[in-house]
Amino acid sequence: MIKIRIGGPHATVELNARRALDGSLLIMDHKKIDIAVIPESMKITVFPKHTTSEDVYDFQSRLLELLAARGILDRGSIQGGNIFRSLEGVLYENEEVNPLQAAVFVISEFLSDEARHEAVADRYEKELEKMYTHPDDRHTTEFDEVPQSSERGTMRPGYYYNPLRNRY
Repeated sequence: MIKIRIGGPHATVELNARRALDGSLLIMDHKKIDIAVIPESMKITVFPKHTTSEDVYDFQSRLLELLAARGILDRGSIQGGNIFRSLEGVLYENEEVNPLQAAVFVISEFLSDEARHEAVADRYEKELEKMYTHPDDRHTTEFDEVPQSSERGTMRPGYYYNPLRNRY
């Protein structure tokens, strides 16, 4: 048996968002995507930022799947939007809970999780770059420390391989 209590404490979230002229809420906290919550059509639309050159489908899909897993978005309505590289989904209607507020709350959770993941990825990328550009003494050799040899590998100098040499 599952008990659900509706009501109780209200949550407050802080987002980098603004209201568009049509009444939709534009959330721009993510580095690679912008999120539009459209109350008129009860939709969530996710766009890539115009400065993003990489594929952002994974971020968009993760957000919409999270909303669907939490029961806020209809999973069957997730589709490509009418704007290039956008995804959208339709929110469920509910009389007891405001679906727009629930969606904004879950979006804020998603953005905070993504910020943590992005910080780890950025830190890893910087460490990897440092490892390649400034390696420690164990992973480097001084110039001319490794002696050169006249023959190395399977190709002998002066011998040119001709596969059709003895064919008539």
